[in-house]
Amino acid sequence: MRFFNLGATLALATSALAVSLGPKPTTTKACPPRNTDGIAAGNELAQWAQDRVIEFFPYRQGWEAAYDVTFSKDLYATFNATVTNFDSFKAIYTSVYPLLSGGFAGTFKHGFMSVVGVPNAGDVGGFVYMTGWQGGYILGDESRLLNTTDAAFMVIKQEKNCERKIVEFREASNLGRFV
Repeated sequence: MRFFNLGATLALATSALAVSLGPKPTTTKACPPRNTDGIAAGNELAQWAQDRVIEFFPYRQGWEAAYDVTFSKDLYATFNATVTNFDSFKAIYTSVYPLLSGGFAGTFKHGFMSVVGVPNAGDVGGFVYMTGWQGGYILGDESRLLNTTDAAFMVIKQEKNCERKIVEFREASNLGRFV
C-alpha cells in the first residue's frame, strides 16, 4: 500500500510539473465593443479619422510621429495617381512638408467640408470618406492666395491591441499640381 501511495504521489507530481513546464495559455484582452448605436459609432469613427488627419497632415512639426502611430506598416496608399506603401507615402509627405510649413510663411491652413464614418459591425474599424480644403498665401504674400480641395478615403482596422490603424488611404488633391 505504501508503495502505491508513493507511486500515485510521484505520478501526480510529475504531471503537475509537466503542466507547469508546458506552454502557458495565452490570454488576450478583449477589445471593448463598438458603440451599438450605428450612427454614434460612425460619428466616433469619423471624429477619430479627423483627429488623426489633423495630427499627421504635414505642415507642422511633429507630424511624423503622428504618421507612424496612425498608419499600418502594411499601408496601401495612393496620392492622386501615385500608388505607395507606408514608407513611400511618408516620403511624399516629407517632401511636401517644407512647402506647407514654410512656403506659405505660416499662413497654411486646412479643414474639413464633410466627413462620413461607416463603422464595421463587429469592431471599431470601418471606412471613412472625407472632403476638405487647404491653402494659404504663397510666401505670405496676400496677393497670392492659393486655395485647393482634397478628398480621402480610408479603411481603418482594429488591431489585436484594440488600437485603430489606417490600412488603406487614398488621397486626391489638386494641391498636387502646385507642389
